Amino acid sequence: MSSPKPTKISVLGMGMSATVFHIPFIKTLPNLFELHSILERSATATKSEARSRYGNHIKVVTTIEEVLNDPDVQAVVSILQAGKHVIIEKPLTPSVAEADELVQIAKSHSPPLIIATYQNRRFDSDFLTLAKLIYTGALGDISSFETRYDRWRPQLKGGGTWKEQAGKGQGVVYDLGSHLVDQILVLFGLPDRIFGYIYNSRKLGPDDFDDAFFSTFFYDNVPGSNVPLVVHLHGSPLSAVEPQLRYSVKGTKGSFVKYGIDPQEDQLKLDPPMSTSDPAFGVEAEPQAGILTIAQSDGTMKSERVISEHGRYLSWYENVGEALQERDPSKLYVKPEQAREVIHMVELMYESSRSGKVLQVPKA
Repeated sequence: MSSPKPTKISVLGMGMSATVFHIPFIKTLPNLFELHSILERSATATKSEARSRYGNHIKVVTTIEEVLNDPDVQAVVSILQAGKHVIIEKPLTPSVAEADELVQIAKSHSPPLIIATYQNRRFDSDFLTLAKLIYTGALGDISSFETRYDRWRPQLKGGGTWKEQAGKGQGVVYDLGSHLVDQILVLFGLPDRIFGYIYNSRKLGPDDFDDAFFSTFFYDNVPGSNVPLVVHLHGSPLSAVEPQLRYSVKGTKGSFVKYGIDPQEDQLKLDPPMSTSDPAFGVEAEPQAGILTIAQSDGTMKSERVISEHGRYLSWYENVGEALQERDPSKLYVKPEQAREVIHMVELMYESSRSGKVLQVPKA
């Protein structure tokens, strides 16, 4: 029996997301993907950033219609139209209603189209490390979980990025907050109640532009745990701390504290970028290791550094490539229904921020 052919994929755009988080992994997995074409609206016959960066053999198109009408294109980063599978940046959509619509469109095809949401932070070195500590019971039952994406950025970056615009689907909660929410849902499922406070901490840009957030997820009962859990999610651009706190987690046996962030994004931004096949790719520096503290029977504390697991965004693309070849959405690590729940939690965070109330989380 012959091996499945690589999925022919088209990438829409040449922004940072495409060039840093998608194309390097597509090119690393030739058994699963063939980079068929790139949409670059400003390209001409003689000038193209895509051709300059990836070679003249790359097909460059300037309109979305060329992608959608091309019968050779099987999957697209990132649109769901014309019977194409879709690889889409997080968050899946700005609203739950739109997410539900996309899922229904995908399911209306036979076999169903695949919607793969790029929640790459599930494969951060520090998150993989923390998840392993929790799943193996090293910390006991988790009672307090603090997760942060803070930075020191007292001024706007500028350039018109959506991350600094006001309105639904814009701002820091949709950008960074959606990663934190996804990780929490992976570990603990849906909370019972949510509180959110989302605001413009620097008073820069539009009045309703949010650049900071604080949210609390309340769990009365976590499966397998005997204690309630409170999760705090934070994001701020006014954190003059080096290194930044990433996690502070406390349980009935001990705690884990981690500073600094996974290295993969910075490695991909190097000039030239670090190859995703480099043995050092995704390996966090040992001094950045988190501290595990375990309470001893005599009441003393014993602490040790825990070297981070190997971060591996490539795992996400390997999984998606296999699901595409088998035409089986059930094989996805990040299912569209899970991505939909992230948006649901984000919407509740905004609703709580507007009302000032703790909100009950509806569950099926």
